[in-house]
Amino acid sequence: WTWAVAAGIFVLLAWLSTAPLRAPVAEAAALPRGAERFAAAPGFAAVAQTVAGRCAMCHAREPAWDGIRRAPRGVVLETPADVAREARRIYLQAGVTHAMPPGNVSHMTPAERAAIATWYRAAGG
Repeated sequence: WTWAVAAGIFVLLAWLSTAPLRAPVAEAAALPRGAERFAAAPGFAAVAQTVAGRCAMCHAREPAWDGIRRAPRGVVLETPADVAREARRIYLQAGVTHAMPPGNVSHMTPAERAAIATWYRAAGG
């Protein structure tokens, strides 16, 4: 009976090591109330393009960066709607604190960071 228990524990451990830790990131959805102002703010197109180029390799529904299996903290930034929805996080993490991208791995320029801050403030954020 001990061999059966050991085999059962092994199977359980193998299953747990491959099970997702949280629910999959939701697909793009309609903008929540309040996010429309960010999508309509001046500079949104440029910011959405910057975010797509500098952030979406990790913050994607299926990240392209080696070693990342899910978008960090569930924050997906692939589409313009995603950018408008996550405006405050983008502003704080990339525009103000420069915490993202970590170590500036994607080489976000000071001008791009300033554009993010300007866009967010123009939307009344």
